[in-house]
Amino acid sequence: MRVLIVDDNAIVIKSCRRVLEAESIEIHTASTVEKGTALLAGIDFDLMLTDIKMPGRDGFEMITRARQMRPDMPILMMSGYSTVETIANGRRLGADNHIAKPFTPEELLLAVHNTSR
Repeated sequence: MRVLIVDDNAIVIKSCRRVLEAESIEIHTASTVEKGTALLAGIDFDLMLTDIKMPGRDGFEMITRARQMRPDMPILMMSGYSTVETIANGRRLGADNHIAKPFTPEELLLAVHNTSR
């Protein structure tokens, strides 16, 4: 499985990488929507995890771009602000699932496996 993680927080990326690589999942990371978009243009991912709150362009923009570029790719949104409105907006834009930050390694693995097709 090949996963793209888009998050501006290096600690979150490092934690997700450690957990997912232990499961033999190939990880690619981007700290901005622009970098995530560039990776999507050149690599076929099985799943994308994106943070919602990022400086500049946010995760909603990343979800929109991902849906345009890879309409069948599952999307898991991550947020420390998992309000009903945030979740609904992400779903409306095309996110398949969400996970609230902070999360445990077990919660991350469960969300990844439940979101990937």
